[in-house]
Amino acid sequence: MDNSDQLDTRTLLAIAEAAVDEAESTFSAAVGAEPEIIKSPGDFATEADLSVERQLRTLLSQYTGLPVHGEEFGTVLPGEIPGEMPQERYPNQDKADGIDGPRANTVQEDIEPETYWVVDPIDGTANYAVGNPFACILLALVHKGETQLSVTEMPLLGRRISARRGHGLLVDGMPARPLPPSDPGVTQISFGSILSQRRGNLPISYRQDMLNEIGKSYPRMRVTGSVGIDLAFTAAGVFGGTVTFSPNLWDNAAGILAVQENGGVATDFAGNPWRPGVSGLVAGEPEVHATLLQHIQAVPIGTAARTAQEIRDRGGIN
Repeated sequence: MDNSDQLDTRTLLAIAEAAVDEAESTFSAAVGAEPEIIKSPGDFATEADLSVERQLRTLLSQYTGLPVHGEEFGTVLPGEIPGEMPQERYPNQDKADGIDGPRANTVQEDIEPETYWVVDPIDGTANYAVGNPFACILLALVHKGETQLSVTEMPLLGRRISARRGHGLLVDGMPARPLPPSDPGVTQISFGSILSQRRGNLPISYRQDMLNEIGKSYPRMRVTGSVGIDLAFTAAGVFGGTVTFSPNLWDNAAGILAVQENGGVATDFAGNPWRPGVSGLVAGEPEVHATLLQHIQAVPIGTAARTAQEIRDRGGIN
Protein backbone atom coordinates (compact mmCIF):
# COMPACT_ATOMS: atom_id res chain seq x y z
CA MET A 1 0.00 0.00 0.00
CA ASP A 2 1.32 3.45 -0.93
CA ASN A 3 0.91 5.99 1.86
CA SER A 4 2.94 8.72 0.17
CA ASP A 5 -0.14 10.67 -1.00
CA GLN A 6 -0.27 12.29 2.43
CA LEU A 7 3.23 13.70 2.07
CA ASP A 8 4.90 16.12 -0.30
CA THR A 9 7.72 13.66 -0.99
CA ARG A 10 9.18 15.79 -3.78
CA THR A 11 9.82 18.68 -1.39
CA LEU A 12 10.95 16.34 1.39
CA LEU A 13 13.48 14.68 -0.92
CA ALA A 14 14.84 18.10 -1.85
CA ILE A 15 15.21 18.89 1.86
CA ALA A 16 16.92 15.55 2.47
CA GLU A 17 19.40 16.16 -0.33
CA ALA A 18 20.10 19.70 0.88
CA ALA A 19 20.80 18.36 4.38
CA VAL A 20 23.14 15.72 2.98
CA ASP A 21 24.91 18.39 0.91
CA GLU A 22 25.73 20.30 4.09
CA ALA A 23 26.75 17.21 6.05
CA GLU A 24 28.99 15.98 3.25
CA SER A 25 31.67 18.56 4.06
CA THR A 26 31.81 17.35 7.67
CA PHE A 27 32.04 13.77 6.43
CA SER A 28 34.82 14.48 3.95
CA ALA A 29 36.89 16.62 6.30
CA ALA A 30 37.42 13.86 8.86
CA VAL A 31 38.23 10.83 6.69
CA GLY A 32 40.64 8.62 8.59
CA ALA A 33 39.23 9.58 12.01
CA GLU A 34 40.18 7.25 14.83
CA PRO A 35 37.57 5.26 16.81
CA GLU A 36 35.98 7.45 19.47
CA ILE A 37 33.38 5.14 20.99
CA ILE A 38 33.59 1.35 21.22
CA LYS A 39 29.97 0.24 21.00
CA SER A 40 30.55 -3.51 21.08
CA PRO A 41 33.37 -5.87 20.07
CA GLY A 42 34.21 -5.06 16.45
CA ASP A 43 31.86 -2.07 16.29
CA PHE A 44 32.87 1.53 16.90
CA ALA A 45 31.96 5.13 16.10
CA THR A 46 34.28 8.00 15.24
CA GLU A 47 33.76 11.61 16.21
CA ALA A 48 32.72 12.16 12.60
CA ASP A 49 29.82 9.69 13.04
CA LEU A 50 28.56 11.74 15.96
CA SER A 51 29.11 15.11 14.26
CA VAL A 52 27.42 14.14 10.98
CA GLU A 53 24.41 12.71 12.80
CA ARG A 54 24.05 15.82 14.99
CA GLN A 55 24.24 18.01 11.90
CA LEU A 56 21.65 16.01 9.98
CA ARG A 57 19.32 15.91 12.99
CA THR A 58 19.51 19.66 13.41
CA LEU A 59 18.84 20.38 9.74
CA LEU A 60 16.04 17.84 9.30
CA SER A 61 14.26 18.88 12.49
CA GLN A 62 14.59 22.54 11.63
CA TYR A 63 13.20 22.22 8.12
CA THR A 64 10.55 19.52 8.61
CA GLY A 65 9.69 19.34 12.33
CA LEU A 66 9.83 15.54 12.17
CA PRO A 67 11.52 13.14 14.62
CA VAL A 68 14.87 11.67 13.64
CA HIS A 69 15.95 8.11 14.40
CA GLY A 70 19.66 7.47 14.00
CA GLU A 71 22.32 4.90 14.69
CA GLU A 72 24.23 6.88 17.28
CA PHE A 73 21.56 8.71 19.31
CA GLY A 74 18.34 6.71 18.85
CA THR A 75 15.09 8.63 18.36
CA VAL A 76 15.23 12.35 19.10
CA LEU A 77 12.10 14.49 18.86
CA PRO A 78 12.11 18.05 17.47
CA GLY A 79 13.43 20.45 20.07
CA GLU A 80 15.45 17.80 21.89
CA ILE A 81 19.24 17.85 21.78
CA PRO A 82 21.18 14.64 21.12
CA GLY A 83 23.47 13.72 24.01
CA GLU A 84 27.21 13.87 23.77
CA MET A 85 27.50 10.09 23.84
CA PRO A 86 25.80 7.59 21.53
CA GLN A 87 22.68 5.81 22.65
CA GLU A 88 23.18 2.55 24.52
CA ARG A 89 20.49 0.61 22.67
CA TYR A 90 21.67 -1.28 19.63
CA PRO A 91 19.37 -3.42 17.47
CA ASN A 92 22.10 -6.01 16.92
CA GLN A 93 21.99 -6.72 20.64
CA ASP A 94 18.99 -7.63 22.78
CA LYS A 95 17.97 -4.05 23.55
CA ALA A 96 16.60 -2.85 20.23
CA ASP A 97 13.99 -0.17 20.49
CA GLY A 98 10.48 -0.36 19.09
CA ILE A 99 11.47 1.06 15.72
CA ASP A 100 14.32 -1.34 15.05
CA GLY A 101 12.78 -4.53 16.35
CA PRO A 102 11.75 -6.34 19.50
CA ARG A 103 13.26 -5.24 22.79
CA ALA A 104 14.01 -8.03 25.24
CA ASN A 105 12.94 -7.97 28.87
CA THR A 106 10.88 -4.81 28.77
CA VAL A 107 7.33 -4.06 29.84
CA GLN A 108 6.55 -1.06 27.61
CA GLU A 109 7.52 -0.89 23.96
CA ASP A 110 8.62 2.35 22.34
CA ILE A 111 5.89 3.94 20.25
CA GLU A 112 6.87 4.37 16.62
CA PRO A 113 6.14 7.86 15.25
CA GLU A 114 3.86 7.96 12.21
CA THR A 115 6.49 9.80 10.17
CA TYR A 116 10.20 10.06 10.95
CA TRP A 117 13.63 10.30 9.41
CA VAL A 118 16.13 7.43 9.64
CA VAL A 119 19.83 8.35 9.58
CA ASP A 120 23.06 6.42 9.40
CA PRO A 121 25.69 9.17 9.48
CA ILE A 122 28.53 6.94 8.26
CA ASP A 123 27.78 3.48 6.97
CA GLY A 124 31.03 1.59 6.61
CA THR A 125 32.74 3.29 9.55
CA ALA A 126 35.59 0.76 9.59
CA ASN A 127 36.33 1.66 5.97
CA TYR A 128 36.03 5.37 6.67
CA ALA A 129 38.47 5.18 9.58
CA VAL A 130 41.27 3.95 7.33
CA GLY A 131 40.44 6.05 4.26
CA ASN A 132 38.73 3.29 2.28
CA PRO A 133 36.22 5.15 0.05
CA PHE A 134 33.45 2.57 0.51
CA ALA A 135 31.57 4.55 3.13
CA CYS A 136 28.37 6.54 2.78
CA ILE A 137 25.65 8.65 4.39
CA LEU A 138 22.23 6.99 4.51
CA LEU A 139 19.01 8.93 4.91
CA ALA A 140 15.41 7.74 4.59
CA LEU A 141 11.92 8.95 5.46
CA VAL A 142 9.47 6.41 6.90
CA HIS A 143 5.71 7.08 6.93
CA LYS A 144 3.22 4.61 8.41
CA GLY A 145 5.82 1.86 8.30
CA GLU A 146 6.86 2.38 4.67
CA THR A 147 9.99 4.09 3.40
CA GLN A 148 8.89 6.95 1.16
CA LEU A 149 12.20 8.42 0.02
CA SER A 150 15.88 7.80 0.44
CA VAL A 151 19.33 9.21 -0.24
CA THR A 152 22.58 7.25 -0.32
CA GLU A 153 25.48 9.68 -0.55
CA MET A 154 28.97 8.35 -1.30
CA PRO A 155 31.19 11.41 -0.90
CA LEU A 156 34.48 9.62 -1.53
CA LEU A 157 33.17 7.96 -4.69
CA GLY A 158 31.34 11.02 -6.03
CA ARG A 159 28.06 9.15 -6.35
CA ARG A 160 24.52 9.78 -5.09
CA ILE A 161 21.61 7.35 -5.30
CA SER A 162 18.19 8.77 -4.47
CA ALA A 163 14.67 7.42 -4.68
CA ARG A 164 11.09 8.49 -4.11
CA ARG A 165 8.34 5.89 -3.79
CA GLY A 166 6.48 5.56 -7.07
CA HIS A 167 8.85 7.87 -8.94
CA GLY A 168 11.82 5.68 -9.82
CA LEU A 169 15.53 5.80 -9.03
CA LEU A 170 17.97 8.63 -9.66
CA VAL A 171 21.73 8.21 -10.02
CA ASP A 172 23.48 11.55 -9.61
CA GLY A 173 20.19 13.26 -10.37
CA MET A 174 19.49 11.38 -13.59
CA PRO A 175 17.03 8.49 -14.14
CA ALA A 176 18.77 5.18 -13.56
CA ARG A 177 19.30 2.69 -16.35
CA PRO A 178 17.23 -0.50 -16.14
CA LEU A 179 18.79 -3.33 -14.17
CA PRO A 180 20.89 -5.58 -16.42
CA PRO A 181 19.73 -9.20 -16.80
CA SER A 182 21.38 -12.04 -14.93
CA ASP A 183 24.61 -13.27 -16.55
CA PRO A 184 26.61 -15.68 -14.37
CA GLY A 185 29.79 -14.88 -16.28
CA VAL A 186 29.50 -11.14 -15.62
CA THR A 187 27.06 -10.51 -12.75
CA GLN A 188 28.70 -9.48 -9.49
CA ILE A 189 27.10 -10.25 -6.13
CA SER A 190 28.00 -8.30 -3.02
CA PHE A 191 28.08 -10.19 0.24
CA GLY A 192 27.89 -8.96 3.81
CA SER A 193 30.36 -9.54 6.58
CA ILE A 194 31.83 -13.04 6.45
CA LEU A 195 33.77 -13.05 9.72
CA SER A 196 32.15 -10.41 11.94
CA GLN A 197 30.83 -11.82 15.21
CA ARG A 198 28.22 -9.10 15.65
CA ARG A 199 26.11 -9.16 12.47
CA GLY A 200 22.79 -10.36 13.83
CA ASN A 201 24.28 -13.47 15.45
CA LEU A 202 24.21 -15.48 12.24
CA PRO A 203 26.99 -18.07 12.63
CA ILE A 204 30.21 -17.49 10.71
CA SER A 205 30.09 -21.04 9.37
CA TYR A 206 26.56 -20.44 8.04
CA ARG A 207 27.62 -17.29 6.22
CA GLN A 208 30.66 -19.01 4.74
CA ASP A 209 28.56 -21.97 3.58
CA MET A 210 26.10 -19.50 2.04
CA LEU A 211 28.93 -17.72 0.23
CA ASN A 212 30.16 -21.02 -1.22
CA GLU A 213 26.65 -22.05 -2.24
CA ILE A 214 25.91 -18.75 -4.02
CA GLY A 215 29.26 -18.98 -5.78
CA LYS A 216 28.01 -22.02 -7.68
CA SER A 217 25.83 -19.69 -9.77
CA TYR A 218 27.62 -16.37 -9.35
CA PRO A 219 31.37 -16.79 -8.80
CA ARG A 220 32.08 -13.05 -8.98
CA MET A 221 31.47 -12.24 -5.30
CA ARG A 222 32.44 -8.93 -3.72
CA VAL A 223 32.69 -7.72 -0.10
CA THR A 224 32.63 -3.93 0.27
CA GLY A 225 32.18 -3.52 4.02
CA SER A 226 29.17 -1.22 3.58
CA VAL A 227 25.57 -2.44 3.56
CA GLY A 228 24.42 0.92 2.21
CA ILE A 229 26.77 0.80 -0.77
CA ASP A 230 25.93 -2.85 -1.43
CA LEU A 231 22.24 -1.98 -1.73
CA ALA A 232 22.82 1.27 -3.64
CA PHE A 233 25.09 -0.42 -6.18
CA THR A 234 22.54 -3.20 -6.55
CA ALA A 235 19.82 -0.61 -7.19
CA ALA A 236 22.02 1.06 -9.82
CA GLY A 237 22.90 -2.22 -11.54
CA VAL A 238 26.57 -2.27 -10.56
CA PHE A 239 25.90 -5.41 -8.57
CA GLY A 240 23.32 -7.89 -9.79
CA GLY A 241 22.34 -8.64 -6.23
CA THR A 242 23.39 -8.47 -2.62
CA VAL A 243 23.12 -10.56 0.54
CA THR A 244 23.48 -8.69 3.82
CA PHE A 245 23.03 -9.56 7.48
CA SER A 246 22.31 -6.31 9.31
CA PRO A 247 19.04 -6.24 11.31
CA ASN A 248 19.09 -2.44 11.53
CA LEU A 249 16.59 -0.09 9.92
CA TRP A 250 19.21 2.60 9.40
CA ASP A 251 21.39 0.21 7.35
CA ASN A 252 18.59 -1.14 5.15
CA ALA A 253 15.73 1.35 4.74
CA ALA A 254 17.34 3.59 2.11
CA GLY A 255 18.70 0.77 -0.01
CA ILE A 256 15.57 -1.39 -0.02
CA LEU A 257 13.52 1.45 -1.49
CA ALA A 258 16.25 2.22 -4.03
CA VAL A 259 16.32 -1.38 -5.26
CA GLN A 260 12.53 -1.55 -5.51
CA GLU A 261 12.27 1.75 -7.37
CA ASN A 262 14.47 0.43 -10.17
CA GLY A 263 12.50 -2.77 -10.58
CA GLY A 264 14.45 -4.97 -8.20
CA VAL A 265 13.25 -7.23 -5.40
CA ALA A 266 14.27 -7.10 -1.73
CA THR A 267 13.14 -9.64 0.87
CA ASP A 268 14.27 -11.52 3.94
CA PHE A 269 15.70 -15.03 3.58
CA ALA A 270 12.21 -16.54 3.62
CA GLY A 271 11.10 -14.38 0.67
CA ASN A 272 8.95 -12.12 2.83
CA PRO A 273 9.20 -8.32 3.12
CA TRP A 274 12.18 -7.48 5.31
CA ARG A 275 11.32 -6.02 8.71
CA PRO A 276 13.52 -4.31 11.30
CA GLY A 277 15.19 -6.74 13.67
CA VAL A 278 15.59 -9.55 11.11
CA SER A 279 19.16 -10.57 10.26
CA GLY A 280 19.02 -11.50 6.62
CA LEU A 281 18.28 -9.41 3.53
CA VAL A 282 18.61 -10.46 -0.11
CA ALA A 283 18.06 -7.99 -2.94
CA GLY A 284 18.62 -7.77 -6.65
CA GLU A 285 17.37 -7.94 -10.19
CA PRO A 286 14.32 -10.25 -10.08
CA GLU A 287 15.98 -13.31 -11.67
CA VAL A 288 19.14 -12.81 -9.62
CA HIS A 289 17.09 -12.40 -6.44
CA ALA A 290 15.21 -15.64 -7.13
CA THR A 291 18.45 -17.53 -7.73
CA LEU A 292 20.07 -16.12 -4.60
CA LEU A 293 17.03 -17.03 -2.54
CA GLN A 294 17.17 -20.62 -3.80
CA HIS A 295 20.81 -20.93 -2.79
CA ILE A 296 20.24 -19.32 0.60
CA GLN A 297 17.38 -21.65 1.42
CA ALA A 298 19.52 -24.64 0.49
CA VAL A 299 22.03 -23.88 3.26
CA PRO A 300 21.30 -25.35 6.72
CA ILE A 301 21.67 -22.93 9.61
CA GLY A 302 23.51 -25.49 11.74
CA THR A 303 23.42 -25.67 15.52
CA ALA A 304 22.76 -22.00 16.19
CA ALA A 305 19.00 -22.54 16.09
CA ARG A 306 16.66 -25.35 16.98
CA THR A 307 15.90 -26.09 13.32
CA ALA A 308 16.82 -24.60 9.98
CA GLN A 309 13.14 -24.35 9.11
CA GLU A 310 12.51 -22.22 12.19
CA ILE A 311 15.06 -19.70 10.98
CA ARG A 312 13.66 -19.66 7.47
CA ASP A 313 10.12 -19.26 8.75
CA ARG A 314 11.25 -16.15 10.58
CA GLY A 315 13.16 -14.81 7.59
CA GLY A 316 16.49 -14.91 9.38
CA ILE A 317 17.43 -14.45 13.01
CA ASN A 318 15.75 -11.68 14.98
